[in-house]
Amino acid sequence: MKHGPDKLREKILFGALVGSLYVLVGSIQFVLGISSMLGVGSVHLLEDSALGLFFAPSDIIGSLVLLLIGSIFLYGLMELRNGLNEGIAYVYVGIIISLLFATVYMLVMSGNWMESYLLNDPEMAGWSFRDDFRPAIYLGVLSLCGYILWNKDFRNMNK
Repeated sequence: MKHGPDKLREKILFGALVGSLYVLVGSIQFVLGISSMLGVGSVHLLEDSALGLFFAPSDIIGSLVLLLIGSIFLYGLMELRNGLNEGIAYVYVGIIISLLFATVYMLVMSGNWMESYLLNDPEMAGWSFRDDFRPAIYLGVLSLCGYILWNKDFRNMNK
C-alpha cells in the first residue's frame, strides 16, 4: 500500500509518541510493582496519590503487556528507519493490540461494577472505578484516535 510522505510522517510520529509512552509507563509501573512486592520504599503512599492512579503499581503483568505493546510500536519505527515500508504494519498491529487490551480492561471494570452495584456482592463492597483503572485504558484512547484517523488504511490493507 502506498502512503504519501505526509501521511507516513504522521504515522511515524504517532508510533514514536505512543510507543515511547507505552514503554515509559510500563517501565515505571514495573519498577513500582517490583518495589511494592519487595516492600522497598514508600510505594504505598504513591498508590494512594493521584500519581498511583496513572501507574497502578501493583500490576506487574500489566506493565509487561505495556512494554510489549510499546516495543511493537518502536520496532515498526526501526523497520521504517531502515527503509522497510512493512514497518507501518507494526504500527497498525500496535494500535490493534492496544485497543484489544484497553477493551479487556474496560470489560473487567464494567464486570466489577455490575458485581458491586447491580448484584450488591458483599465481597465487592467499597469498590470504585479507581480500583480497576489501568494505564492500558488511557493509553488505548491514544490508539483509538490513531485508528479513527487511519481507519480507511486498515480497511484497504488487503486491496
